[in-house]
Amino acid sequence: MDDLNFNATAVERELNTSGVYASVTSGLSMRPLFKTNRDMVILKKPDRELKKYDVVLYRLPSGRYVLHRIIRIKDGKLIIRGDNTFILEYVAPSDVKAVLTEFNRKGKRISIDNKWYVLYSKFWNLIYPVRFLYYKSLSLAKKVYRKIFK
Repeated sequence: MDDLNFNATAVERELNTSGVYASVTSGLSMRPLFKTNRDMVILKKPDRELKKYDVVLYRLPSGRYVLHRIIRIKDGKLIIRGDNTFILEYVAPSDVKAVLTEFNRKGKRISIDNKWYVLYSKFWNLIYPVRFLYYKSLSLAKKVYRKIFK
């Protein structure tokens, strides 16, 4: 989910009032885990130390909210990346507003403690180098094709 299409104050007001925020996903950055307008995420204010593989909602200086996965924690900074992106983001823990606790896909509730979700999180991060090489190779092949045939 690239961002939430809601007023920034509404998101934080709900988190501060109830401690929980639910939203339908939008954007491509967390595919294949989340599909736009299909999945709903349930987020709550962090009540524990954030860890690798947590999916967190953080606020950019522009006010936009982003939901991406922690892939590393180094020197007090969270290193974050969307499941469908290749750019690292460095986020201060204080910028994190909420953490994913569960999501609903096609009416089915899935907890972040679900063994298949945990396996997906670790596997998807493990194969990142292969996905990155595939993406770069495909991009190069398209450039070569355009040079030759256009």
